[in-house]
Amino acid sequence: MLVVAACVGYLIYSASGGSSEYYLTVSELRAHPAYDQDVRVAGVVQTDVNYFFLDTAASTEKDSTATILVVYSGPLPDIFKPGITVVAEGRLGADGIFHARNILAKCPSRFSTTPYTQ
Repeated sequence: MLVVAACVGYLIYSASGGSSEYYLTVSELRAHPAYDQDVRVAGVVQTDVNYFFLDTAASTEKDSTATILVVYSGPLPDIFKPGITVVAEGRLGADGIFHARNILAKCPSRFSTTPYTQ
């Protein structure tokens, strides 16, 4: 019984650990640049969205105190537009540009009237 309980406990622990998604704010990434690893960074899309070619976009993400230029090639979420909060997965280049390999839009909440500013 003890072995079965330990196995069930391990399965619950490993399943819950994978579901928690951690990300940095733009300020945290600027304060501690991580050039050698993939990270997730969350911020609000600013009004300077530029599209290059058919599938590449560049925009600035901002939190309460810092901004970062994000370049991404691929399909954007349907609700991608200035003012929404997105989480960009990728790597910060030595040039200070965040090269995203995936963009996730955070769904706007019906219950919150204030935008993300952490």
